[in-house]
Amino acid sequence: MKKCAEGAAAFLLLLVAGSVSAAGKTPADDGIPALLKFAEQQQVAAPAPSVAEKAPPVTARPKPVIVPRGDAARLTALNQTLRQQAEVIQQQADTVRRLERRLAIQATVPTPTAPAVVDIRPLAAALKGIRRAIAPPPDLIAIAASLARQQRVAGEQQQRLQQLSRQLAKLQQPPALVSDADKQAYAAGVSLGRDIVQLQEQNRQLGIEADRARLLAGIADTLNGKPRLDNAAIDSALLAADSALQQAHWQRQQSLRQDGKAYLADFATRPGVQKDALGFYYRVDYAGSGRIEKGDNVSIVVRESLPDGTVIKDMELAGTTISLPLAQYPPLFRAAIGKLNKHGSITLVVPPELAYGEKGSPPAIPPGATMIYTLRVADVLPPDKDRQK
Repeated sequence: MKKCAEGAAAFLLLLVAGSVSAAGKTPADDGIPALLKFAEQQQVAAPAPSVAEKAPPVTARPKPVIVPRGDAARLTALNQTLRQQAEVIQQQADTVRRLERRLAIQATVPTPTAPAVVDIRPLAAALKGIRRAIAPPPDLIAIAASLARQQRVAGEQQQRLQQLSRQLAKLQQPPALVSDADKQAYAAGVSLGRDIVQLQEQNRQLGIEADRARLLAGIADTLNGKPRLDNAAIDSALLAADSALQQAHWQRQQSLRQDGKAYLADFATRPGVQKDALGFYYRVDYAGSGRIEKGDNVSIVVRESLPDGTVIKDMELAGTTISLPLAQYPPLFRAAIGKLNKHGSITLVVPPELAYGEKGSPPAIPPGATMIYTLRVADVLPPDKDRQK
């Protein structure tokens, strides 16, 4: 009987412990200013849109199952109750042991008369209490079942997340460019992207910044035939954007004009600065030596910039030169070279009407910009020699 009670208590403690534990290619840039290459076609008075890195697949770990506070409190209370029941069982086991000792003592005493009747009611009560203690509480069973369901749902969600991550990684892989048709389609996309980048750069210079994510979303929705705005809303939005663009363009042009005039006026007051008959101001930085004849082939290096210091082209830095017969240079540069000897250098400040005019040369050169040129004669060859390029 003693061993039975002790075994039942040990089994109860194991049950409690177990229950708690279960819980594209761009045009070549030779660095030569556009004005210098094409201005000979003008007269003096003529105005001149990543691919994102491939993001690694995101695999989220399942959130640990958290037992609600109410269930945790109930578990704590059940544990306390089980400990109390264990104490009661221990007391009952002590009672059983005492009864056994009494039975043993009575067994050794001779009975002259009829054997005494043993009262086993305490023992029956103790066994009944042990049975009740061994049976798991209903609340604990319900909590264990709830935790098992939550763990099963968490496992299913993790499997779904892994599946979606694999699908996303497959969609993010760039398509292969194998056939000529593949390359042509990709090239068309690159060309469209360059146009968009150029347009964005022009707008950025005017202080207008378009949200790239929404811009790309509009392109994707249009290609998929599912725009999220109707035609009336799209037309209204484009009209508003065009109005804002025109206003920003006008303000930018006025600001550039004022800045250009201020820079030119300041340059005109500097020592050694003179005004040419064509209307530009210049300063000979180094006269050079050796006269340049009209038929000579002249190689020059030019640095082109804006009054705010923005460098448009720097042939010196790029290591490039342009070589033409003197007579073939545009009037502006022919006049500048005519003020120098061999290996001389000169600085020019040119008003808009002698440079890129009201149109400018987007995106680098805004409309109505005053231009600054630093010109150096790199080499001079007689007309019967091959000119250097």
